[in-house]
Amino acid sequence: MAVKEFKPEMTGLERALAALQYKKPDRVPVASLVCGASRRVLGVTYDKWSQDAELIAESLIQTHKIMNNEFDIFVMLVDLSVEAGTFGQNVIYPIESTAYADPNNPIIKTVDDYRRIEPVNPREAGRMKVVIEATHRLAKEKGKEYGICGFVYAPLGVIGAMRGHERMFVDCIKNRDALIECCEIITPVLEEYAVAQLEAGAHAIVLDTLYASASIMSPKMWEAIEGPFAKRIADRIKKAGGAVVLHNCGGGIYFDVQQKWTDPIAISHAYPAADCKTWEEHAAKWGKKIVSIGYLTPAHVGMLWSEEQVMEEARKCIETFKDCDGGFILSTGCEFPPNGSLVNAYAIIKAAKAYGSYI
Repeated sequence: MAVKEFKPEMTGLERALAALQYKKPDRVPVASLVCGASRRVLGVTYDKWSQDAELIAESLIQTHKIMNNEFDIFVMLVDLSVEAGTFGQNVIYPIESTAYADPNNPIIKTVDDYRRIEPVNPREAGRMKVVIEATHRLAKEKGKEYGICGFVYAPLGVIGAMRGHERMFVDCIKNRDALIECCEIITPVLEEYAVAQLEAGAHAIVLDTLYASASIMSPKMWEAIEGPFAKRIADRIKKAGGAVVLHNCGGGIYFDVQQKWTDPIAISHAYPAADCKTWEEHAAKWGKKIVSIGYLTPAHVGMLWSEEQVMEEARKCIETFKDCDGGFILSTGCEFPPNGSLVNAYAIIKAAKAYGSYI
């Protein structure tokens, strides 16, 4: 496929900031969600990569290099067990796949255990410390010219990893007070974790509020449980000088509810908002209110499509948001598959250059 020649006039950071302020950049920015997949550039196994700050940072730096330093935003997602593991949850580290909380050995085994979770210092404990160190290393190398986004899993996600999701959902109905008490314990730690990543050099924090979506939880329940705690984290991020970006790859994310509680500058998502049936409707309703980051299907991009198909689907994404005053960032709707094709990851950048120019 012939690619239109593109001559950059902005750095990646300038491009991202322009999009987030609805000031048309030179081209559509690309947010790389090539996180765990970056380990393959160094030839290291997943279990070693996800526990070593130097490997995490260096793999992202080298992945950026082999993609001609052309994606604009780094996201410091390692996996969704970082926070739970730091609170004491046993984590399983597969050699060639994402680490995850041990489902057979939850740290919260009984309702009373919700109240027994001990606060930790994220700057000194577990893999929260590892991510902070990796963020500092990456920001020192890339932060002047490219966007760096830290990452924090919201309270219900962390608790779900420590309790087991099925049991936690039952507790949302039957033992809500205990669950909320646990949110009270862990939220200050998550606030501090976010601030530490900002101090390490991140420009923004991605807060993953997965449960605020129609495929998981009603808006009424989410507002009654996690909403106030998500607001506390978002407010702390803003007070520390960072931007709030949400990630939610659930089906039917509640954009209106998320706006009410966290007022994010952008949302990374895989599906249209709950009050929209199509991407076109979403772009028309929300495209000039909250910047969308997305929304290519990760499995298709990484494992199924050809390079040409990736570029064509990316073109459609760009076309859908063309009338949103530059307020769109191209990416996959969730993490790029850890074992997906890096050729196709670069094809997303090629599409942004070929079809996303505003000049």
